[in-house]
Amino acid sequence: MSPRIPIMKLFVYKWSPLVCGVLYIVVNMSSRMEYIISPWEAEAYIENLQISEMEDIGTKGWFEFHKRLVLLSQQSVLEINALREESIKEWFVSFKKIPILIYEAIQIDIWKHKVFPLLIEIDAELKNTFILFTIFYHENIVISLLENVLFHCESAETIDDSALDLVDYAVKCVSVVLDVKGVEIYESVKDSNSCLEEVLEKKKELEFDIGMRCVSILRYLAEFSDNLPLCVLSRMLATHDVPYLLVQLIESRPWGKENEEGENMIYNAGWKKEKSSEEGKICKIEGQVWFGLRELLLNPKCAPYYEITEHRLSHLLKLQKYLHETVLDQISPLIDLKRWLSYLSLSASQSKAPRGVNVELMPQIKSSIVEKYHKKWKKLAKHQSKFIYKSDVEYFKNAAAILSDAYDFDKLDCIDAKECFLCHEPAVKRCSKCKNAWYCGRECQVKDWAKHKVVCDNIVRKNMESKQKE
Repeated sequence: MSPRIPIMKLFVYKWSPLVCGVLYIVVNMSSRMEYIISPWEAEAYIENLQISEMEDIGTKGWFEFHKRLVLLSQQSVLEINALREESIKEWFVSFKKIPILIYEAIQIDIWKHKVFPLLIEIDAELKNTFILFTIFYHENIVISLLENVLFHCESAETIDDSALDLVDYAVKCVSVVLDVKGVEIYESVKDSNSCLEEVLEKKKELEFDIGMRCVSILRYLAEFSDNLPLCVLSRMLATHDVPYLLVQLIESRPWGKENEEGENMIYNAGWKKEKSSEEGKICKIEGQVWFGLRELLLNPKCAPYYEITEHRLSHLLKLQKYLHETVLDQISPLIDLKRWLSYLSLSASQSKAPRGVNVELMPQIKSSIVEKYHKKWKKLAKHQSKFIYKSDVEYFKNAAAILSDAYDFDKLDCIDAKECFLCHEPAVKRCSKCKNAWYCGRECQVKDWAKHKVVCDNIVRKNMESKQKE
């Protein structure tokens, strides 16, 4: 999902949203498929992109809208992988459609908290999970696109006042990642055979992924704050105290955990076992946190909005123990941050920077949606239950047919990074017989053949049997 290629050198200052593999792999993948959708289709999709209505969620028209966003997201990932010109980003900027993505993310978030609980009250015995999964995944797709396009500074110039709504949304999502134990009342269902339990678990997985992506979004907003309305810095520093939030992330490290076998797992668009060669390396999400902190704390324009009180001082100084040589060797710009923290600890005085005069704007997207559907939530839930609890097989077949292009396995295979089955390094060669095993080169393929031969034969046999039945 949405990988970019970071250059791991001491002088590098720009980190990508999510990294997958090395240059020779992505070039190889790009040669297999040039487009997910044609350029003229992508341009037309973005030019005609309009916000959706909440009452349309789950309808045929909404599924068409969702499919287009999925295809645009996949094309964006393919362009990033291939190191090509990012046309998806260019069209979102040219047509000034980025605020629509922000609106869509906030609308689905409101739907999850206002409408979804009422749908559960109407009928907790779900007969299917397809539509709900798609609704939850819609928010994830939108944030993935936002993460891709906001990597570039020119994107910040086109989001205007919606940046305030994005700050509020991103802070909320990152806070959810920190408070993984805080679940809502209707999430207390614990029936392994329940469709509802399956939906809730998937909802949590997607919210965690969204939270991780919002870490990158906050970093980009901090970095490009000069291109945003003046009140964005105030919103990030004075209203939400984003530096405090980022310090909590460094301390809690939600992107790392141990699996049942005691092996270290790192989150990178999914939980993956940490390779022995990666031990001690800073993962990409942690790098985004560090750069976000550096931008917010060392930018001279931030000082008027962020008074270093005694409480903030004690919290910020916790960062010193994490800024050891291993970290500084990998992200050399953090030397400036360490020097600033040392000065702060020695002076031990509160900031005397003059407070800036700021006429603060208020976020409009969330309030406008809530006001639009005020006292209509139950009516809306009842209306949507007709689609979500629909038992008509033809309806689901039609919805699945609409999304079939967006979830084409050949297309997904082209944007998914592969690992060598033997050494787990980035892979470029595929078993020509079963098409399932990947290897970094001929040497690993030969070494693994004795073990893979049995599996390979079984896969080929099953494929032949399936074709015969068809």
